[in-house]
Order: sequence, then structure tokens, then C-alpha cells
Amino acid sequence: MVERFAVIGLGRFGARLATSLARAGVEVIGIDKSREVVEELRDQVTLAIAMDATDEAALRIQGIDQVDTAIVGMGRNFEATAMATALLKSLRVKRVIARAGNPMQARILQRIGADSIVSPEDESADRWSHKLLMPFIIDHVELGNGYALAQVPTPEPWRGRKLADLDLRHKHKVTIVAIKRRVASATATGAENYHERVVDLPQPGSIVGADDTLVLAGFDKDIEKLPR
Repeated sequence: MVERFAVIGLGRFGARLATSLARAGVEVIGIDKSREVVEELRDQVTLAIAMDATDEAALRIQGIDQVDTAIVGMGRNFEATAMATALLKSLRVKRVIARAGNPMQARILQRIGADSIVSPEDESADRWSHKLLMPFIIDHVELGNGYALAQVPTPEPWRGRKLADLDLRHKHKVTIVAIKRRVASATATGAENYHERVVDLPQPGSIVGADDTLVLAGFDKDIEKLPR
């Protein structure tokens, strides 16, 4: 069954989230009070509706109580965010994610019943701090308390070596959970075509290639110390 999402508030954050989810093949209902905003996204999501998300009857009529996940992404009107979150929980939406502008708002939304809190500005700042402090990292996902998943290009000293010989857990306190590898294949014309293959749960005998991207799990302080 295709998962169904409702994105309430189609500003910059909500619109980007709604269209990204829709491109992934899930059903997305986009909701905003502005008819102009809704018209702009009408062809990019499953259904776009101009309505007041604090109107319980309207939410029921549009079937929002039947979605799997609702994201309340309104950024400027915290009162409306709180009301919409409370209504969605009362409608028994399985998962409600609410946008908070500061820690106080986050605490209030959690007490109202939000299952998760999103703070786009804080999360964006955190990602950029990691990019600036560790520019060799391709991508970084914070898992909590300084522990993260990070994608890094293969350091030169590791190239062509087996994971067992590298002994990364003991020497660097990080674990390789996957390897992203460029694989060449010949086209009908004989030209080489490259695609990415993920080696899930690499084995001790896996050899790290020069062009591989390594997905590491570890603390930021240890990832920072890896050879470049």
C-alpha cells in the first residue's frame, strides 16, 4: 500500500518537502490557506487544497484523518501550528510531525502530542557547521549526542586494502556500514556507462576501492580525525 502524507503549510519548507515526497512515489496532499500557492503546486502533488487547517470539519471532509503521516510546516503562525497539531492528534492521525521555531515551541508541541519535531533552520545550521568543520565529508546525518552517519571519500591510505586489515573499529573507533561503489557497464555502442551500487554490510574481506564512498558510523570527534 502506498503511504499517504499531508503537508500543511506550503511555504518554502512545506512546498519543497511535499514535492520531494511526491517525486518519491507516495501520495501527498498539500494544504495551504493561499489559493495562489496551492495553484502553483497543483500539478506536483497528488492533491492540493486551499483550506484552513484549523477547521476540523474541513480536515475530515478532505480525508486528512486517513493519512499515515501529517507534517505541520507552517513557520510564522505558531498558534495555527499548535491548533492544527492538536486537531490532527484528535483525529487519530497515526504520526504528526510539527515545525518549531525555537525550543519553547518544540516543548509545547510535544506536550500537545506531536510525535516528532522538525526545526529546519537549526538542522540546516548543524549540517553547514559539519560541512565547514569537516569539508572532506560528503554527507552527515546526526543520530544524537554527537554520534552520526557520515559519507566520506576513501582516504588514500585505505585504498586497495581489506577492511580486516584496516581494523577501523580498533584504530579509529568508526564502523563502515556500507560502501557506495561506481560500477562500469558497456552500452550497446561499446561506450562505458557508470552506475552506483551499494555494498550493504561489507565483510572483513571486502577491499576498499579508490573511487568508493564509505558510509561510516561513529562519533564526530573520531570522524574528524580520519585520514584525508
